[in-house]
Amino acid sequence: MIKGILFDMDGVLIDSEPVILQAALAYLSDIGITAQPEDFIPFIGTGDKRYLCGVGEKYGVSIDFEQAKKALFSYYQRFANNRGPMPGVLRFIANARKAGLKLALATSAQRMKAAINLEAIGLKFEDFDMVVTGDVVKRTKPNPDIYQLSGLSLGLSTDECLVVEDALNGVQAGKAAGCSVCALESTFTVTELSDAGADYVLSSLDAFEDFSSIEDFNALLASYGGSDGRTVFGANKVLEAGQARMGEKALLEYCIEQAAKARKNAYTPYSGYKVGAAVVSAKTNRVYSGCNVENSSYGATICAERNAILNAIASEGTIGIKMVVVVSQDAPPAPPCAHCLQVLAEFSRPETEIHLVDVDFAEGRGGDHTVYAFSELLPHPFIFPSMRL
Repeated sequence: MIKGILFDMDGVLIDSEPVILQAALAYLSDIGITAQPEDFIPFIGTGDKRYLCGVGEKYGVSIDFEQAKKALFSYYQRFANNRGPMPGVLRFIANARKAGLKLALATSAQRMKAAINLEAIGLKFEDFDMVVTGDVVKRTKPNPDIYQLSGLSLGLSTDECLVVEDALNGVQAGKAAGCSVCALESTFTVTELSDAGADYVLSSLDAFEDFSSIEDFNALLASYGGSDGRTVFGANKVLEAGQARMGEKALLEYCIEQAAKARKNAYTPYSGYKVGAAVVSAKTNRVYSGCNVENSSYGATICAERNAILNAIASEGTIGIKMVVVVSQDAPPAPPCAHCLQVLAEFSRPETEIHLVDVDFAEGRGGDHTVYAFSELLPHPFIFPSMRL
């Protein structure tokens, strides 16, 4: 039975990978190295020292990390100020504490960086029963030392501990320590994480349902095992979040509100025909909106539905679309055009709901609200042969 949770930090509690990348690039530039973002990929999850010095070695430069870290973390603190916690983190930790699970922060990062991150997400070292950082162990991930020391410090055997990770090196470290590992799909793909040895893979901690006891937690954890649990959305597989905490009715109302709000910003100097749209990501239950933007070259015009999809992908990467709302002046309200339906096909299931709403309905004056399943609007979408699942 799992009695303790060992949290990695970067990519688990805070989306800090873009921040440390930006800070490392800035520091390396200061010392005359023009590094590329892909140079850092092999060093994700290995700790700040290896992350910076490993890329330095690639360019033939030996970096004294003890001298470099003050400047590196000065950049890091500047860039981290606007980051918040990853989805579901604060709720999950609150549930874990209420359930009586022991908690440890086990990160390859330096303690200085850990303090910056925790402040950025509204947590403190005191929120954990134990904190083990990369500057107190000689060997960082993928070696098991951090997780072995964390479990021991909590008074637990490693087989009583669950590691929460996002990086391949961290998954390997957790398994080498003898822990169970729950990996989050925030940095690497489900396949990569499963191949590295993860016992469970979730889209985020937001996908973990509420629990109030150690027994509840273990029962929920067991239900996430077996397969990777992904659902096919068009040409992609994604891990679905649970039901939106606001409830499905409130989620629909919020989508209509956001689509109507986006519609008011539509750029339509040629047709005067304004449309707003909103899509719900199946991975996170987040809502992304868009409006139509016309252009003198008519073929460059983009519809509201595609704008909303691009907004979602820019924020999350590959998505699955749980629901679409389109608000237009027409009565009955207009459906997506053929171009938009084909783009929607790439990320939708046959049963994905398409809600067509006119302005009167959106603004609470009666009006028209029609619902279709995606397959009713486009029963035979084209999916590129190599992408068919």
